[in-house]
Amino acid sequence: MRLKQPVLLTFFFILATIPLIFGARHPLVHGLYSFCLLIAGGIWLVLNFAENKKRLVSFNSLAPLAIIIFIVVSALPLPLFLVRLLSPVRAENLAAAGRIAQLHDLVTSLSYYAPGSMFYAIYGLALFFFFLAFSTLLRSAENRRRTLWIITIVGVFEAVYGLLQATNPALGVLWLPSDISSRGCARGTIIYRNQYAAFLNMCWPMAFVLGISLYKPVLTKLEFLRKQKNKLSIADRIEFLFHKATVPFWSGAFMILALIFSRSRGGIVVMLILAGLMIFLLPFSRRSKILSISLLSLFIFVYGGMIGFQVVTNRFMFFYNSALFRFHLWFVSLAMLKDHLVTGIGMGSYQFLSPVYLKDVPDRVWFDHAHNEYVEMAIELGLPAMLLFMAWLVRGMTGYWRQIMQSEKTAAEVQSAQIVAIGAFCGISGFLLHAAVDFIWRLPANVIYAVALLALLNAASKQKKSYKFTSTSSSPPLASSHPPRIDSEAQTNEPKALVNSYGLSISRGCRHLVNCYKKIRQR
Repeated sequence: MRLKQPVLLTFFFILATIPLIFGARHPLVHGLYSFCLLIAGGIWLVLNFAENKKRLVSFNSLAPLAIIIFIVVSALPLPLFLVRLLSPVRAENLAAAGRIAQLHDLVTSLSYYAPGSMFYAIYGLALFFFFLAFSTLLRSAENRRRTLWIITIVGVFEAVYGLLQATNPALGVLWLPSDISSRGCARGTIIYRNQYAAFLNMCWPMAFVLGISLYKPVLTKLEFLRKQKNKLSIADRIEFLFHKATVPFWSGAFMILALIFSRSRGGIVVMLILAGLMIFLLPFSRRSKILSISLLSLFIFVYGGMIGFQVVTNRFMFFYNSALFRFHLWFVSLAMLKDHLVTGIGMGSYQFLSPVYLKDVPDRVWFDHAHNEYVEMAIELGLPAMLLFMAWLVRGMTGYWRQIMQSEKTAAEVQSAQIVAIGAFCGISGFLLHAAVDFIWRLPANVIYAVALLALLNAASKQKKSYKFTSTSSSPPLASSHPPRIDSEAQTNEPKALVNSYGLSISRGCRHLVNCYKKIRQR
């Protein structure tokens, strides 16, 4: 199709650039990117409607569409009697305002901020179109690899920029002065450090996934050479250690380091949870997992020690008090939900009602968000729509979890699609977990990256769970004219053999470098 490449390039451009200008948090930038997603995804959906017809009538599509339609209805002007029927408190407030202004026959929307609610509806539709189109395009392994490279490059750029901010407190965010929000913390091009940490928690799992997928052919080659020569040469080990796949691994390590020095307590805790989840899901041997954790920990402690962990640990000294305050904020915010139980207050309206309902908060403090996306969405959507959203969310994540666990048990070898699905699942899990303690969903860059990961997860999960190993497709080109023969036993045990070779080669290579260093010191 002629429009396939332009649509794909549009999506790649958005992924590569949307974090760069404050995460597209400015309304004009946010609107521009939403418009691009709406047009590109809409054109793709219209031209491929027959292919996506079945997907549109499933619960996974109908649930978000129903929520979008509800948001549109909440932004439309309605007669006062209908508003009184659906939201009595909203009608009472409107009637009181009418009496003060001496107005009659008022019409208004269920939302307290109708323009914002209408924009959220259009934004949600753009994300829906983006998911449908991008998940179809990502069925190609080459497109998935390109997407992983884009996420890795953007993530390492944000990480390096953030580490420069952590080591040089005078460095601000782009052209903003350094005293704008969290001076001395890693923030990259994103002003709010918790949103920055949430962004990196979606990027670093995909960087490691890319590195693993790139190393797979090299591991196959090393295993063949080890069996052929009974010993790996120094050149083979050096080639392994300095392969291009090390770039994503180093990038992922720098992302984790920058995340730590963002001093985001929620981001750091979520990062530890994701690391444990990813280690549990990856179908590698225990020895390889322990070795990988050790190397990553060594990297973090060495480079992090140069910067200094004291500023990070000091943030956790106030963890308890901060948690108590947030619980109090959520509790008092639920009064808005109590008064607008069915229809909510409207998307984007929390910031306008919080000064009225948060009576225990000092007058000089203004909370435009509830610091909990689930609480805030329930307040803005109402209980029925929020329950539908949670049912859609839980159903989708549990379904993907079952697919990953089944593929882990039945796959005969480590497949790239399976690894991508694991990485995307971990990234989305971090996006959902961190939302329980902060307003990370309000940054467009985070939401669009989360939808991109969901498209990756959807596309990778649809790939075949197993395939036959062939020398033409999986074996790397060797000097020998005869391709390596892999019997059925070796094929069954390939993942374990490959990963053991990975750990063995790294340990031997490091030992050799240490011995060379000792000899140089002695001379």
